[in-house]
Amino acid sequence: MSENKMGVWRALLGWIDQPRKTLRYVIENPSWPVRLAPVLVVLVSLVVVTAVSAPLLSEVSRQQAEEQIEAQMGSLSGEQAEQVRRSLDTFTSPLFLGMTAIALGTLGLVFAWFFRGALLFLISYLFGTDNRYMQMVTVVLWTWLPLALRDLVQAIYIVLSGQLVVHRGLSFLVASSDQAQHAGNLLYGLLSQVDVFLVWHLVLVAIALMVSTRASAVKAAVGTVGYWGVSALVGLAPTLLSMLVGGSFMG
Repeated sequence: MSENKMGVWRALLGWIDQPRKTLRYVIENPSWPVRLAPVLVVLVSLVVVTAVSAPLLSEVSRQQAEEQIEAQMGSLSGEQAEQVRRSLDTFTSPLFLGMTAIALGTLGLVFAWFFRGALLFLISYLFGTDNRYMQMVTVVLWTWLPLALRDLVQAIYIVLSGQLVVHRGLSFLVASSDQAQHAGNLLYGLLSQVDVFLVWHLVLVAIALMVSTRASAVKAAVGTVGYWGVSALVGLAPTLLSMLVGGSFMG
């Protein structure tokens, strides 16, 4: 059996114990089954973590919403108050929150995959290779599997502990007691992305760059750092926007 002949089912485990061989296989065989296999794994992990967190998120959301509208209830008529309660029941229900999270999460994943594929395509071009764009998107899909594993680990934590993950990654290092402050904290947002699964993802990206471009380990590491830097900056865009909007109002 040649080095690049694995099969999709073997590759779904090979990224763990044979990452170089697996990534070479998916780069040289960018067929639809090869592309869809990691997509299905990632989407299943998204559904699982959303399903177990939705009931707890519903409770938290309802409490926060009730606190916000409690002061306004006195100025509403009985019918208006009842309409507010019905809307609250709908928009804070586990089903609504879960379906919304899955839909938005899926859209976010699709954007991230194609955007990061473009980054790797650009990096490989700068390295002097002529890899195709969809090859690099395929690389992103397979190197995303550690992040899908992170979702499953979080789901297990939620089930066993009965509580949501409050501070993701290393964000606990700069966390405060006021959750509202975290939305505009750039360092908190950056550290929330950093954990062992992100490191695993980046190691796979570096291996994929070495395989697809024949770059040295140092060159691939530099390309991977650039890939993560741009990706992290885009991921922090909502936080940056919040800071800019908040600053304009304060000014």
